[in-house]
Amino acid sequence: MKRLVLLLVAILLTGCVEKEIIDDINIEVAVGYDKSEDGKGYRGTVLFQQFQPDQSVENVTFTGGGKLRQDLLLEVTKQSSEPVVTGGLKLAIFGPELAKEGIYDLIDSFQRDPSIGARLFLATSEGKSGDLLKGEYGSRGNSTYIYNLINHNIEKRDIPKTNLHLAARDFYQKGKDPFLPRLKQAGQDKVEIVGISLFQEDKEVDILPVEKMFFFKLLVDKYSEGNFDVKTSEEARAAIQSIRSKHKIKVSNRHAKINIEIYGIIREYTGKALTPEIIKEVEKKLEDQVERESVKLLKRFQELGIDPVGFGQKMKQQHRNFDFNKWEDEYKQLTFDVKCEVVISETGVIE
Repeated sequence: MKRLVLLLVAILLTGCVEKEIIDDINIEVAVGYDKSEDGKGYRGTVLFQQFQPDQSVENVTFTGGGKLRQDLLLEVTKQSSEPVVTGGLKLAIFGPELAKEGIYDLIDSFQRDPSIGARLFLATSEGKSGDLLKGEYGSRGNSTYIYNLINHNIEKRDIPKTNLHLAARDFYQKGKDPFLPRLKQAGQDKVEIVGISLFQEDKEVDILPVEKMFFFKLLVDKYSEGNFDVKTSEEARAAIQSIRSKHKIKVSNRHAKINIEIYGIIREYTGKALTPEIIKEVEKKLEDQVERESVKLLKRFQELGIDPVGFGQKMKQQHRNFDFNKWEDEYKQLTFDVKCEVVISETGVIE
């Protein structure tokens, strides 16, 4: 009898679930936002992926405008022959003009949509985001290509960890300013990372170039696997790989002390002989470079009035009765002391 009741309940519950056949819907997988031509709102580009019988992926885009995210979805729904579903969204890109004006409202709309996951990647673009989404990248679809591009550069290269959850946290909290990876369409079949967009609250105020990203990640994140080249002389260079790093920050009496530890392996060396003395030289040169470049970055942030490292949050955590109202003036007077320790644990190929 109990089995019969359970069976009837299961049948009834099954009938209550609304089903969607993937071939009969358009799943939004990426979206780009650009400033509208009249300057009164934005122009949005929504990317869908259609799977073909030969297992290839066709990229399909629709465009619309408005002042709210729902305005864009409403216009796209009018253009689409199938119902539009937002649950597959994994990438949102903001054009340069919109990023400078402010993107808080769009970030807030993503946060409020329960169908959008916290692991959504946010990025800015050097040109129009709509043009970037309309290329043809790889065989698995544009959104998968760009998502994987950002993801592997977070895991193995120089982009600090970022997603919707982390970016929204930085937008909302005091004492730390957000940052997002910056993309560029390098051709109809290729996208590349060209820097990091730095924000003051929700407005982009500066762009960190690619050559500074290694030092920036050391300050705001940690490496679990990375690469960096050190020049020991005019003829010799050492390629340090499998880099692991961690940092510790302490702020007191208008002084910030940052300790950075780096562990790595020399995989390539173009000099004649990789002796213990050369290894020590590589360690010292990298230590000096990290300390020098890190202080330059910190002073640059200070001049811009931004705090992507989060010294304000560190002060709040480390000191009772901390007053954010006084912090803006105190941050301008903050001095920095960066100490780096590099340990080369192994050596690999020698040329």
